[in-house]
Amino acid sequence: MKNVVQPLRAKADPFLAFSRIFVGVLFTLSGLIKVNDIRGFGYKLEEYFEVFHKHSGLPFHEIFGPWSTALAGGIAVFETALAVFLLLGYARRFTAWSLLLMIVFFTFLTGYSALTKAVSDCGCFGDVIKFTPWQSFAKDVVLLGLIGYIFLRREELRPWVRSSLLPILAWGGAAVVAGLTVYFYLYLPAIDFLPYKVGTNLRAALEPGPTGVPLITDYVSTQYSDCKVNELEGRVLLIVAPRLETLEKEQVERLRRLLEGLPEQVKVVGLTASPRAVRDRWSQETGISLCFTAQDQTVLKAVLRSSLGALYLEDGVIRRKWPWRSLPMGSQLRTWVASS
Repeated sequence: MKNVVQPLRAKADPFLAFSRIFVGVLFTLSGLIKVNDIRGFGYKLEEYFEVFHKHSGLPFHEIFGPWSTALAGGIAVFETALAVFLLLGYARRFTAWSLLLMIVFFTFLTGYSALTKAVSDCGCFGDVIKFTPWQSFAKDVVLLGLIGYIFLRREELRPWVRSSLLPILAWGGAAVVAGLTVYFYLYLPAIDFLPYKVGTNLRAALEPGPTGVPLITDYVSTQYSDCKVNELEGRVLLIVAPRLETLEKEQVERLRRLLEGLPEQVKVVGLTASPRAVRDRWSQETGISLCFTAQDQTVLKAVLRSSLGALYLEDGVIRRKWPWRSLPMGSQLRTWVASS
């Protein structure tokens, strides 16, 4: 009988397994954080477009600015899907090439930011974890090394689940992430990491803390405006409309239904970045008698991740937040306030 020599199975590469898990988990966390606050990631992209315009003179902000949120959604979904593909071992060549190109771009971006000091935070992990420009660049250099190794050993990436389940799990995961992205864009983040989250005592946050600096330094109370409403005392409905001139008819009608039938003990005041002329004209055109005080648009983006919405405060404590699609009717709010 002839001796049959069985081929030896290649030993598993522990560093490849480590790189795969580390990169996959990190990209999953980074992607899901962006998905959770997709509008916030869009605002960060707008900041980058402004910086590129300032330094190059090219109209990045004019070309890409209007599409910043859509681009943010695409990047977040793609980043998270690649992480899922890598962890599952699906489409290894496509995944390895895509990860390499993405991290090369991110490394250039963070390196550029660090050298020019143009952007204070890369927005890699949203408002959850803040990195200085040099910390962001160092992180991407490490990831570049790990992904580079994965790319070189991409043919050794093996699925960790049955091959028949791979397409279902991979594309199913990508579809779930895409669905969550759309949902959080239409409504509000599932987890709010900003200073104006539900439960925040706004009055305390505006007062000097142990270090002598308030937790919130850029918000101006409406009691110092022409509206003369102190939203830090009693029950207050705070209407947030960053740009009144961009509100659509459906949004205005939702706001009208909210304001009709409100309890008498609830004071109402609005926040907007629109100039006085626009505020006056808007009230006349819509017939909604509501005093809006001027507030910086950057502040309004942090107060509420929506083009229109409302906050309900009790003695300065934020109790509820609604985007315009979830605004209750005034009669519903009356019932809720009576029972609270």
